[in-house]
Amino acid sequence: MEIFGWLATIAFGICYWPQIYHSYKTKSVGDISIASWLLQLGGYFLGIFYGVWLKQNALIFGYLHGFLCSVIFLSLYWKYRGNR
Repeated sequence: MEIFGWLATIAFGICYWPQIYHSYKTKSVGDISIASWLLQLGGYFLGIFYGVWLKQNALIFGYLHGFLCSVIFLSLYWKYRGNR
């Protein structure tokens, strides 16, 4: 059953990269909800602790990856927020 956790982790992880790439390529983040990304960042932060508490590597990796993607995107947001 753990394979399903890893497959979900990979699927959810891949879904962030098109938005990150698009924002980097266009240098535009005007239509992005910053509140959504900040909430995701907080959720991933809590999820990392939950995964550690459960000792579930798939959860830890997934939440850590999501946290890092959120940090990357938020850094792009702060860098390009003035570009329209």
